[in-house]
Amino acid sequence: MDDQELLEAVASLVRPGGRGLVCGRVGHGVGHVCLTVSGAVELPTVVARFSRRYGQLRNLVMGGYADPRATEETGLPLLAPFGGELAEMRGWACGDRWIGCGAVRAGDVAQVVVLVAERDAPPSEEPPEEMVRVVPPRRGTGSDDARAWVRRVLDLTGWEPLGLSVDWATVEEELGVPLPADYKELAEAFGGGVFSESVSFMGCGSSVSFDLPAQWRAALSAARDGTYGSVSAAGPYDAYTPGGKGVVTWGSTEWADQYCWLIDAERPGHCSVLARSHDPGPWYRYDMSTAEFLHRVLADADFRPFGIAHYGLGATFVPESAGRPL
Repeated sequence: MDDQELLEAVASLVRPGGRGLVCGRVGHGVGHVCLTVSGAVELPTVVARFSRRYGQLRNLVMGGYADPRATEETGLPLLAPFGGELAEMRGWACGDRWIGCGAVRAGDVAQVVVLVAERDAPPSEEPPEEMVRVVPPRRGTGSDDARAWVRRVLDLTGWEPLGLSVDWATVEEELGVPLPADYKELAEAFGGGVFSESVSFMGCGSSVSFDLPAQWRAALSAARDGTYGSVSAAGPYDAYTPGGKGVVTWGSTEWADQYCWLIDAERPGHCSVLARSHDPGPWYRYDMSTAEFLHRVLADADFRPFGIAHYGLGATFVPESAGRPL
């Protein structure tokens, strides 16, 4: 398979409800599938293409040295089939699948390998019921304190604001609507990156994987194309198109939770937070600011089903420019 064929094959394997994974390679078993890779495929090219689609990668093996901290929860299933043969391995989490791209030693050369392995994603804490649940406002929620929630996220993570310069006029002209003011403050303070080793946040002007306009264009293109199935919003809402009504994703988690805004061009300036768990189930609509939602995800253990504080991951932030340690 060439680069494009590998992308299509992986997309079919990670799609929800996909088939079980049984590898046909001699000595390999169930729980993963190794794909046939053309000898013309180069590892950096495939890694870049997977990162554009699946977000921030994990460095599991570099220069023949495997990260000793790798566990079932952080990508070990991608290493198990190869024993000590791996020279390189990069991993991406996608729902209940791991995606791996690396190289194995074959004499004096390294051969590119691509595989998809099973992953135990955190269980959904809510049953799939109605399509959209409107969540009642919480105490302290309101547009007047949106900037206070930005400060709380900064204080929680101990992050020093970057003060990035973003051409918001150009971004909002393309979208046809204004973005939430507190989101813009977050993007200028943090840029794109990963909170608590698991929550991806889209900035503007970051690398493609963490650039909100670029990811929105990709989702819109995929939704119109249909080649990879339903990779955008799905359910009752489509990807937002200028002048219409739909969702724009601004964040996600390693286990494929999705954080979006519900944008209606006829109601500019009003952006409800719309979130969905990794398992098939309802969307949850929150009439709260982006910063408040993000803070509650990171710090409020009772913020079900999206709070992650009870996992004990810590309140950290790693900018996309720094990569992310395992």
